[in-house]
Amino acid sequence: MLRAIRLIARITLVALWTGGMFVVLLVVMPLGIVSKPLLVRCRQFLFRVWGRCLAVIIGMRVTVRGRPPEPPFFMVSNHVSHVDAYLLVSLLGCTFVAKSEVASWPVVGYMVKHAGIIFVKREKRSDTLRVSERIAEALDLGEGVVMFAESTTSRGREIRPFKTALFEPAIRAKCPMHYATIHYATDDGLAPASEWVCWWDGRPYSYGRHVLRLLAQPGFAATVTFGEAPVSAPDRKILAQKLWEAAMKQFTPIE
Repeated sequence: MLRAIRLIARITLVALWTGGMFVVLLVVMPLGIVSKPLLVRCRQFLFRVWGRCLAVIIGMRVTVRGRPPEPPFFMVSNHVSHVDAYLLVSLLGCTFVAKSEVASWPVVGYMVKHAGIIFVKREKRSDTLRVSERIAEALDLGEGVVMFAESTTSRGREIRPFKTALFEPAIRAKCPMHYATIHYATDDGLAPASEWVCWWDGRPYSYGRHVLRLLAQPGFAATVTFGEAPVSAPDRKILAQKLWEAAMKQFTPIE
């Protein structure tokens, strides 16, 4: 009974909070006509406020290790769940590089299109140049850009090799890249985080069922560890490898 009440309450609060903040975002969008950097700063503030309140609603207790980068920045992170985005935006007010399929999702797709998300068509190699230019533009405007360089979610036992194509903007701009690692844990008596916080391809149940299960749980702990120093390299493949190695050194597998 308690789980059902918790689930209904959280669904209601998430919908109301997200809808309300989206309306505020639409109201401030005309600022972009006057000053795009000003719109970016407003959007960063709104994203942080939205993410922090969302974390409270879904029972996510956040711990930060290391120093978050100041915008503009280009950062990579491991990727184990859709929750990663809520966690990072609550701390950084950042935008993301996301797969183009997200733009077609009902309701969510419409909202993220107005949130400055950079979409990439992964099946089209020719789309890399357009996305690289969009990332460079975001950095010029003072945005923080986060990319999940594994290009998919995993169970959280390891970090998969980073895909190299979208590291080109950092190479061209001679911009060192930041990195972070994410870890989730659950309280004693609850199922491991890998079973209901993490979400990866091949799960035996649907994404919708996964979200409902997560919202019905009492809560969980999330830890973000930011790298000590940004990483640079003259070649995108070398850069990707150096970032992966640095991330692995501070990575804690999820149980």
